[in-house]
Amino acid sequence: MNSRPYSSPEEGKKAGPFHGPVESVDFRLPGPQALLVHQSLNEVLHGIQGVRVFSQVGISKPALKEIFDPLDVWIRAQEKDANGLPVASLNRPFSVVEIRALRNSVELVMLDLGQAEFSTRTGFSLSEAAELLDRFNSALLDPLRIDRPSPTVSN
Repeated sequence: MNSRPYSSPEEGKKAGPFHGPVESVDFRLPGPQALLVHQSLNEVLHGIQGVRVFSQVGISKPALKEIFDPLDVWIRAQEKDANGLPVASLNRPFSVVEIRALRNSVELVMLDLGQAEFSTRTGFSLSEAAELLDRFNSALLDPLRIDRPSPTVSN
């Protein structure tokens, strides 16, 4: 993925933050949810001590950083509302592995920080994070067909 820094927020806004993986799911994150993902990834990468990224999140720390860095550029480049939340939505293809890593990151931060600290450090409530987890879970169930029985091969 391209994570090169942009010389200005306008350049980042025009270029778009990501290049989608080959097998991917189009996933739309409204600005506030994109910011919640950003805050959660930041906590996993830089805030919470002792995180074993690969075993707890599902991808390596460098791979998680490849998601975080362009997201950070995108967040900084966006116009914000009166509450400091991005106005635009992030529309991007994510691989199933990336969606699972984002989901696991948000859940890890929720569990590690607890209600009061989660709100203080991310600016979001646990209920807002739970709504995002539900969206990630729904996206994971459909492409993987987990909720449907797989056909069997008989000889």
